Amino acid sequence: MLVGFLVCTASAAGACGFHNYVPQPTMVDRLIDSEHVVLVRQDPANPFRYKVVENLSGVEADADIPNLVDSTTRRRLTQNGDDVVLFAREGAYGPWLRVAYIDSTMQPVLRSVLDHLPDWKLGEDVSRFQTFADLLNHPDPVVGKLALRELDRADYGFLVSHKLQIDTAQTLSRIGNRTEMDLRAIRVLLLGIAGDDTARGYLKRGLNRSAQLESTLLGAFATAVIETDGPESVRIIAETYLADQTYSAASKEMIVEALALHSQYGDETMRSAVAEAMGEALEVAPDLAPAVARQFGARGVWSQSETLSSLVRSGSVRSIADVLAISQYIALAEGVSAGSSIGGSVVPDGGVLE
Repeated sequence: MLVGFLVCTASAAGACGFHNYVPQPTMVDRLIDSEHVVLVRQDPANPFRYKVVENLSGVEADADIPNLVDSTTRRRLTQNGDDVVLFAREGAYGPWLRVAYIDSTMQPVLRSVLDHLPDWKLGEDVSRFQTFADLLNHPDPVVGKLALRELDRADYGFLVSHKLQIDTAQTLSRIGNRTEMDLRAIRVLLLGIAGDDTARGYLKRGLNRSAQLESTLLGAFATAVIETDGPESVRIIAETYLADQTYSAASKEMIVEALALHSQYGDETMRSAVAEAMGEALEVAPDLAPAVARQFGARGVWSQSETLSSLVRSGSVRSIADVLAISQYIALAEGVSAGSSIGGSVVPDGGVLE
């Protein structure tokens, strides 16, 4: 049951996204999940219908694509004889889904993806994310957005451990684009990693505004501010947002999640700062205990075991569900400690290897 708790909470946390934020499926996701993949153009006999021009996976060249060619696509295909449209479907009878318009700029990107796809289907995520990290500042905006959507699925540890080339000015110029709101969270995280002074004011304003509005971007803003300002910002954020009862429980949990993320991937100074600030916040606001158990437990961070144990013993936590979640966290922490003391195998983030 304890392993089940760790698996469940970890899966709830997502990738680099946060527990209340799920990145949209990308082109690569669609291709990984699809059994049939084709490239199509207009049917010469009927310009309103598609005709397969290349079978990439699993179907005959004369497969029927029932989707109609919209006027914009029809015009683009007519003007560009080498352009195609990428379609895919899950299983043998699922609906065909349009995945992407493939022009001369997207052609080499697609071919690279197809070359790597067998490995990526097996979970070679580092290769996948590095491929798109190299395209982050691509001059074509479509490719650039594709790269951002892929990095949005990467673990935060990948983002901070790889030397990403982040154009702060370009990122700030597009972060408020209403047609690209799905990319705002990853752009916020990248601004924090860039550590550029020009973004610091924007990130701090975003943090305060998101906390007041209970925005789903709060976790990203908190993570970015801590990344930019370092360990010294941890106490300020904890005291400002976790001890103040005017902020909602949902907002506080997003702050707790950001602190857990930095404790997981930060250096020793950062981990110590988070452990101390979180412990002090729990003493002031015991109602944070279940959120700490969920978010720190999801990331294999066991620094709050003693504090949480003390809160349970003192009766500061009364809900049976909360006591159960906290007790599971404490048991896991004790298991990891015991495994370490007898030479058991412990993974870097604190989880126990079977």
